[in-house]
Amino acid sequence: MKATFLGHGLDIGDQPNVGKQLVKSFQSPKYTKFNGLVAFASISGVSMLKGYVNEAKNRYDQLRFFIGVDNRGTSKEALEELIQQNIESYIYHDRRNSVTYHPKLFIFEGDVYTRVIIGSSNLTSSGLKMNLEASVQIDFRTKTDKQGQNFLRNLKEYYFDILNLKSDCLKSLTTDYLEELISKNLLFNQFEHSNSPKEPVTADGENKESQDEFTVTDYDIESGEEQLHTNTRNYKHSFTTGDYERFDTLLKRYIEYKEKERPSGIVSKHTEDRELFRWYQKMHALYGYNDNSLPTEILSQLLDVEFPFGGVGRERKRLIKWNKDFQKVVDYKKKVDPKSNETYVPQFKDKSNPFYEIGLWCAWQKQRRKGNKNYGADWTQYEEDKMNSINFAWESSGLVRSRDDQWTDHLVELENYYSKKSNYKTVPLQDTKVGKWLNDQMTLKLRQDRDNSKVLISEIRIEMLGNLLEKNGVSWEWEKQKHTEAIQSKIESWRIVQELESQGKLEEFRIKHPKKLKKYRNDYAQLRRQSKGWNNEKNRWKFEILDKAKFPYEK
Repeated sequence: MKATFLGHGLDIGDQPNVGKQLVKSFQSPKYTKFNGLVAFASISGVSMLKGYVNEAKNRYDQLRFFIGVDNRGTSKEALEELIQQNIESYIYHDRRNSVTYHPKLFIFEGDVYTRVIIGSSNLTSSGLKMNLEASVQIDFRTKTDKQGQNFLRNLKEYYFDILNLKSDCLKSLTTDYLEELISKNLLFNQFEHSNSPKEPVTADGENKESQDEFTVTDYDIESGEEQLHTNTRNYKHSFTTGDYERFDTLLKRYIEYKEKERPSGIVSKHTEDRELFRWYQKMHALYGYNDNSLPTEILSQLLDVEFPFGGVGRERKRLIKWNKDFQKVVDYKKKVDPKSNETYVPQFKDKSNPFYEIGLWCAWQKQRRKGNKNYGADWTQYEEDKMNSINFAWESSGLVRSRDDQWTDHLVELENYYSKKSNYKTVPLQDTKVGKWLNDQMTLKLRQDRDNSKVLISEIRIEMLGNLLEKNGVSWEWEKQKHTEAIQSKIESWRIVQELESQGKLEEFRIKHPKKLKKYRNDYAQLRRQSKGWNNEKNRWKFEILDKAKFPYEK
């Protein structure tokens, strides 16, 4: 979790402030849900953000404001603009004079990142840009940062009735309700004496004495900072640029030290190579500080050489094993879907599939990431970063994937088809999606063999699909296989009749099994009749089968 101070009002340069960060957050694709709780709103504050809010509305699953009207701190014009822009808004008003609705809280939530801004800034131009304000921005990873999760949970529990629209003090902002607020003199008018918007020097609403007014001036609001990381330490104070520059050299020296001095990997404090010892100590210290102190790519290399992080032997061994399994996913991607933007591994049903174990491993990681304790250790930031580095597709249902990327999905469908014993030695009908796909793959394979090419279907896909077909009694030349088996079945009927005749048992068999004998003779007659139509080069292979069996046909 990372905390950033946001302040403005003192002339100390163009640093991040609440206004800039709200704009940057509304523009960011990282978030899909927003709740803003503010004591007061003015037309200048709403107008400043409305373009960014309207753009975000098209992407967000939820976008709401909860605004107070105590002490006439909110303007009629601000609420009119919110209604005009169709921005979902609610008014909080506690009828007790002793209670003022006074939060300034902005919550942005996404699948990967969450951002909370909390402080003293209202939804007014002065509050967002010009007053002397103090706020803090909290950034954390939504699913893996325990401290951030606890913070957000406590916040939501406290404001539960408001955020879930259950509070008796809450009412949806509509045109009728706006008229009611005006009639009760709960709002101030920003355009009483001029066409330019005015707002009180303090839009706080607590100072009820008369005050001078000022006109809000223009301001550059689009220079906020995106949420890039959540380290609690400054990066240069953890793994520095110098550490990067020396890392490859020292890692090589460390590997040599392990081979020659200590296979355990523990660098002795008595070693003559003091730089190596200090490096070894620092890697330990950074690993022990928090999940983010060692960059992902650095930790990965240390795990690959089985660096003995002190006090965490079991976890180190688990991560080393995890790293090796992760590399199998990388290799799978290179072999099966090298052109895809995402790394997607389905959970194969067929245990004979060479990638069955990889698919199963990925399914387990999805469960661990969701926090399911039955699937192993808690999910770590290191693992999150590694999987994100290959654009791993955690949810396949929402992906817009190319036809090429869907190849393994169809293979899994075919595995499901063959999981039914009744489908052995058959292929799905071509009017089904998987049947059409299988026919296309067979056509590509046969055309590739005919043209002596390797560009239509890759070798790894031929292997994966070929193994599944062979296991279920189907060849790539399925149509030829069906014709071959039909011819061989009829030849077998002819042989049975021939053998019965040679043994003098034909009449006896006819009496006992008249229907069978009739079928055998029909098969023989049908095959002779069919062979008369095989009068082109395309069917020459059928005559080869007949000749090999010495079947009598008209030549």
